[in-house]
Amino acid sequence: MVATRPETNTIAIARTFDGIEEAAHRVIEQVGGMASVLKGAKIAILKPNFVAGRGAETGSTTSFALLKAVAEEVQACGAEPVLCEMPGTEFDREATYTILGVEQFCQERGIRILRIDPEGNEQDWVPVQPAGAKKLRRFHVPRILNEACLINLPVLKTHVVSTMTLGMKNPMGILPRPDRRSMHTFGIDQSIVDMNLGIKPDLTIIDGSVGQDGEGPLYGDRADLQVLVAGHDSLAVDLVCCQLVGVKPRDIPHLKLALEQVGKPSWTLAGEDVGVIKQFRLPEVKPLYRFVFWMMYPLDYPFTWISERGKHLCTTLYSTGLVGTRPQIKEENCTRCGVCVEACPLPNVIDLKSLKVNYATCQRCLLCYEACPENAISVKGYSGARQ
Repeated sequence: MVATRPETNTIAIARTFDGIEEAAHRVIEQVGGMASVLKGAKIAILKPNFVAGRGAETGSTTSFALLKAVAEEVQACGAEPVLCEMPGTEFDREATYTILGVEQFCQERGIRILRIDPEGNEQDWVPVQPAGAKKLRRFHVPRILNEACLINLPVLKTHVVSTMTLGMKNPMGILPRPDRRSMHTFGIDQSIVDMNLGIKPDLTIIDGSVGQDGEGPLYGDRADLQVLVAGHDSLAVDLVCCQLVGVKPRDIPHLKLALEQVGKPSWTLAGEDVGVIKQFRLPEVKPLYRFVFWMMYPLDYPFTWISERGKHLCTTLYSTGLVGTRPQIKEENCTRCGVCVEACPLPNVIDLKSLKVNYATCQRCLLCYEACPENAISVKGYSGARQ
């Protein structure tokens, strides 16, 4: 977990044409093998990107095939794979796990799920104060990292707030919610750099089997990249990923800051040199949207003082249905066939009598929208919505 840069960076690239699992085993071998990652540790924390209940086929979340391959590598070395991941603050962890099928997958693969208190406490968390941090001078990480290695498994995709989310941003999902609130409040770009001064994943494998460009990280355009990128240095891995999607690293604010403050790492490529796979379209971040989104986080401080523990302004606003991407039923098209209710993995979301969506329970996975045979569901704020 100590944030030190390796002397030699090997970045492995593999296409997934023959399967994600096969490609994962190749890149792990090419960067030195899993034993060199574990270095005797008996626990490996697997940190995917499960930001919300949107399946890997959309380019939103890490594929189970990659998780399976990594878990097998860990187990083959006699260590235990442990999944640790919390979705975005506006989403419920258990609902997200239910939609994605995380519980069943982990049970079948012998992966323990670590459910730590998302609000932070001394039992689950330990403080980190990275030297040289400029804004995020103190944050917390799971206590288990004192005895475990960290394997970082992000998705190659864009992000409407941070422009792109890759290896450097992904560990944010193992921080408690109060610290993530601080990152947004103090400035997300510098905070990502500061976080990486205190957290150093032992291995990062970027899942580009299916990525997402445009208005990612949830509702952008699917990008069928069919590639994995692996290495020990998150910044180096991110820079290589930018090359693969034709993005200038200095157009990504946190990568620009990292290059200025930490310096550009050197690396050697292993595996396949594939050039530009797809020219990514970066999100158009409007200043007003960025300001309104940012305001939710400083306002959350007084909100949590008067609310019960675990309640946040962001979550509360999204649950009203007044903001955010959300499905809506068009009464003139609906035949009340019930396909949407059957497609929804959660109870008490869609009322067929009133044709209303309960936004307090809806997790915006859009499975109802995708399943509707009558095109009777539209999605407010979704760039990929049917015309």
